[in-house]
Amino acid sequence: MSYKKKSTRTIKSGRRREKWTDILPRYLTFISHMRPILRETRRLIIHLDADLLLDTEILDKIRQEEEKRNIRKVRALSEFSAMYRSNVYEIIKDFIIKYREKIPIIDIKDYIIEFLHESVDALNALRHITTPDEINLENTYLYQIVKFIEEKLFPRGSNLKIIYKNLLDHSPDFYECQRYLLQPHTYYRERLESPDYFEIPGISPKVYQLINNITSFFNLDPNFGEFPEHQNYEIPMLLKNDVFLPYIDSIANAEEEAIKSIAERIGLRLIDGIFLAPQRDFVEILLENNYLRENKQTDGTIRLLPQFSNETLFLYYLSFAAQRRGFLSKELINWISMNFAFLIYMGILKWKLSDENIFYTIFKDLQTNEKVLPYLMKLVCFPNYLGLDKMKIRDSVQYRKEIFNFIGSQIDNLKDFITEIANYCNKFDKKRN
Repeated sequence: MSYKKKSTRTIKSGRRREKWTDILPRYLTFISHMRPILRETRRLIIHLDADLLLDTEILDKIRQEEEKRNIRKVRALSEFSAMYRSNVYEIIKDFIIKYREKIPIIDIKDYIIEFLHESVDALNALRHITTPDEINLENTYLYQIVKFIEEKLFPRGSNLKIIYKNLLDHSPDFYECQRYLLQPHTYYRERLESPDYFEIPGISPKVYQLINNITSFFNLDPNFGEFPEHQNYEIPMLLKNDVFLPYIDSIANAEEEAIKSIAERIGLRLIDGIFLAPQRDFVEILLENNYLRENKQTDGTIRLLPQFSNETLFLYYLSFAAQRRGFLSKELINWISMNFAFLIYMGILKWKLSDENIFYTIFKDLQTNEKVLPYLMKLVCFPNYLGLDKMKIRDSVQYRKEIFNFIGSQIDNLKDFITEIANYCNKFDKKRN
């Protein structure tokens, strides 16, 4: 009698690692329902006599008839479609009421049709942002836009020096975006010193203040000490207590405990347990970019004098995170992927929609963002793109609302970057076609 021996191997339970073929259809789900609503609305407006638009009750009747036709949908899709259609018609009604005394109704009709045409075009681009099988990957919008953003905000490179130089080259135009990428609004969840030594958190306001103060101390009144790796050289040093003691009671208790971790992330090290000084590799980067200059002393010693700028230490932190992107904290991965998804989404909208388009608001609405961006966040995390751990993307509805709420508080530099992305999309599209 034969039998199989029961396996004694235990398998740890947990979330299944989602594949590309799992996430892409979810990303497309709501886009695929938004598009036909706009197309059908456009068709109805085209065939509607312009004078009838003056009676906005007619639009309400058309919308109600359209809602009756939509059956056999799961509840979430049905509710979203009803919300989306209702918003579309309310926007059209508001536009008519606002301008019917100022613009001929035939022109109002033409504007509405044109705005609907642009909106359908934008959804077409979002729908065909990539391919299901990732064939001809480099010819997709998703790949090209991710690489365009990545080069400026979160570049790859074989070493820190290359990454730092790349960031520095783009910092005159995009430093505010670079800084923003490292400052998640959910920083209060972060632990500066994790049991997992390799985990890199984002920069909290406290750490940001400390970095600014360290920069000031280096520029104004540093100490100097022997460069451990180079004889006859002196490097700038700060007393650790000068940096932290003034803030211990107010902001810096946890930060002082995590000083070694913070120092490593901004290119510094502790010497003799009391001095903060640049690491050897960072000294090379600083010299190359004129953040340190050599000054020969009377005894023949060469002293390296600091002349730091605001981004000197900050860009090292960003370089450090970009190089070790496989070890980012959950909060930082969510923040970085959300910003990439947002920039891609808004860049495509900016490319396809005119600034006057009345439907812009519906694309930027939080209810729409919640349906599209979480899956776009996961798509950009795959190895061919950002190479982040998508398993750390939070699926909690409450967390999505929390993190997406900050999308509305754009900085001007982000708006400028969105315009750059839109221009790049246009050039890439012409080249591809």
